[in-house]
Amino acid sequence: MGTREDALGRRLAAAADRLRLFVRVRLGPGLRARHDPEDLVQETLAAALRARERYEDRGDGAFVRWLCRVAETTIRSVAEREGAAKRTPPGERERLSRILRLAGDDATGPATAAARAERDERLARALESLADDEREALVARFFLDRTFEEIGAAAGVSTTTARRLVGRATRSLGERLR
Repeated sequence: MGTREDALGRRLAAAADRLRLFVRVRLGPGLRARHDPEDLVQETLAAALRARERYEDRGDGAFVRWLCRVAETTIRSVAEREGAAKRTPPGERERLSRILRLAGDDATGPATAAARAERDERLARALESLADDEREALVARFFLDRTFEEIGAAAGVSTTTARRLVGRATRSLGERLR
């Protein structure tokens, strides 16, 4: 494998935990009952490898957002293959921003990995317990880096309403994480 492929492999490995969390949250309980999230993570990684020539490198944050978009496409494809009804996939306080940034932290080591896995599990459970519109807003804002304008347009509401929705969702998530 060449240097470029090695670098891509390292980036994919570093982003894998955040991608797993994203897939689990976006999958929803219905599809999760029929599909192992890890299988969809693997499908996403394979699709990302196939599409790597179309990716324009804009840094690690952009790379993770790109992977999340690939995962979203993979999940939609699985739902469509099942003949599932088409649905929009699910999807600021400093503390929530910090928690979500930590979810993307790629520090390594057994203790760090165990702590990260426990933290990600708590975060995933808390996100899954939110109302659909709240979960969608947080995923769009913090995983896909969408603006309030984009969130509002996708939800069919004003930018101000989208900002309030993200704020309400942030408070709800914070309460669940306490």
